[in-house]
Amino acid sequence: MTAQFAVPLVPVVAWVDDAGLGSIYSSRSWNDLDEERSKEWWIAGGTEQEYARLRDYLEHTGLMSDYLIAERYIAQLPGNALAVADLAAGIGWTSSLLSRLEKVASVHAVDISRHRLELLFPQAIHMFEGEAAKLKRHLGSFYDLGFAAGSMDVVLMSAAFHHASNPLRLLSEVDRVLKPGGHLVLIGENVIGPVAIIRRVIGKLLRERRLCTNFYELFPPDDDWGDHYYRISDYYFLMQMIGYKLVNFSVQRRLTAAIIAAKSAA
Repeated sequence: MTAQFAVPLVPVVAWVDDAGLGSIYSSRSWNDLDEERSKEWWIAGGTEQEYARLRDYLEHTGLMSDYLIAERYIAQLPGNALAVADLAAGIGWTSSLLSRLEKVASVHAVDISRHRLELLFPQAIHMFEGEAAKLKRHLGSFYDLGFAAGSMDVVLMSAAFHHASNPLRLLSEVDRVLKPGGHLVLIGENVIGPVAIIRRVIGKLLRERRLCTNFYELFPPDDDWGDHYYRISDYYFLMQMIGYKLVNFSVQRRLTAAIIAAKSAA
């Protein structure tokens, strides 16, 4: 089923060409159509079965619970014409829900997957009853955003920040586009706690007959999908590095974290 909107959806704005897209870290996996068709977020057909599978996935993983924390926070921010950047927005489910908030004037979704933006995003708008007139889609890297400096009130990343191979470079770019007093919201972050670390230490000891306490050796990145692993202390350190005040850090029952930080108004 093709999604239809009262107001036409603005075409995707490409900040990079295909060659540039291919050079972006982990973009190959996220643009693999055969792989994507097996995922819970494949809703290209627009069927109720596909929608139900996605809803179950968002509930089961805790992503929807994390999103609601972000939504409540954004809904109470001052101002009635907020500009929100949704980085690594994927199929656009968070963008669609954010567009429904009365005080949000525009949502700018950025992703490195062409088919997610062009094929799946319209279905997500239909599924979550988003406001197409508020939504803009951008194909490109979250390291090189095509937004003017100080143009965004909120930057949101859902299950996305830990895909950055260079988190400080990403945070620097986020800081560039956020207005003074703006807000950074990270949700769906997989926090590595003491229990998980101990299990890895024991597992490595049993398999390799050696004691390893190096966190980065215990939790190496997945360069195909771009997954990286952080401890709670790492998130605190990264926010301090850019001078942001940590407003909220909550870990949900499925061990996903919602992290909200504020940029200085000065």
